[in-house]
Amino acid sequence: STAAAAAGGPMRLLGFLVLIAALAAAALCVRLGFWQLARLGEKRALNAALRESERSPALVVAGEPPPAAQALDRLLQATGRFDEAHQFLLSGRFHDGEPGVEVVTPLRLEGSSTSILVNRGWLPADDAATARPQDHPEPGLHTVRGVVEGIRRGAGGPPPRTLEGRGVSLWSLRGLDADSIARRLSYPVAGYVVREAPGPGVPSLPRRSARRPHDEMMHLGYAIQWFLISIVIFGGTAALAWSRRRRAGPIPT
Repeated sequence: STAAAAAGGPMRLLGFLVLIAALAAAALCVRLGFWQLARLGEKRALNAALRESERSPALVVAGEPPPAAQALDRLLQATGRFDEAHQFLLSGRFHDGEPGVEVVTPLRLEGSSTSILVNRGWLPADDAATARPQDHPEPGLHTVRGVVEGIRRGAGGPPPRTLEGRGVSLWSLRGLDADSIARRLSYPVAGYVVREAPGPGVPSLPRRSARRPHDEMMHLGYAIQWFLISIVIFGGTAALAWSRRRRAGPIPT
C-alpha cells in the first residue's frame, strides 16, 4: 500500500545513514592500521641505525667531549673518574619485575673541564626511588664504553628529591633534565648520557644493561587489530543490511 511505501522511506534513509557511518568507521580503522604500519617502519629504521652504531668503531673522547649532534646514538668511549659525591637516581626502573633505580654518575674526564653523565645501571629499591649507590663504589680511573642517549631540556615535572647520604649528594627523579642537572653540579656536563654497556671488568652492581631496541611488534599487533576491526564493522554492517532486506521483502504497491 501507499502507507507502507511511505513508512519504508524513512527506514531506507536510516539504513543508508547507518551504512555511511559504518563505512566511515571502517575507513578510519584502515587508516589507523596503515598509520601503525608506518610507525613500524620508523621503529625498524631506528633499530637498524642502533645496530649499525653498535657495530661502528667507538667515538673516543680525547679532551673535550663531542657535541650532542655528533654523539647521539653513537658508541662512545671516555676515560675519567666518577664523581661519586654527586649522583642521580632514576626512579621507577624495573628489572625482571623487581623494582629499582638506575644510577647516573658524572664522569670527570681527563684533560677536560666538562664531564659526561654515565648511566651505571640498575640497583634494587623496594620503593623504586631510593637506593645507596655509595655502597657500590667505583674509585679510580675508568674507561667507559656505551651508547649515547639524549637528555631533555626544560621538560618540567616535579623537581628532583634530595635524599640523605653521608658524604654524597643524591637526587631522585623520574628522568634526566639538563637544566635541573646543571643547577646541582658545579661544573659543566655534556648534553647527553652514556649508557655504559656490560663487559669485562664491569662490576655486577649497579647492573649494566645494553640499550633496549625499540618495540616493533607492538605496532604490528595494533595494525592487525585495526584491520580486523574494520573487517568486522564492514562485514557486520553488510550482513545486517542483507538480513533486514530479506525480512522486509518486496515493498507492496
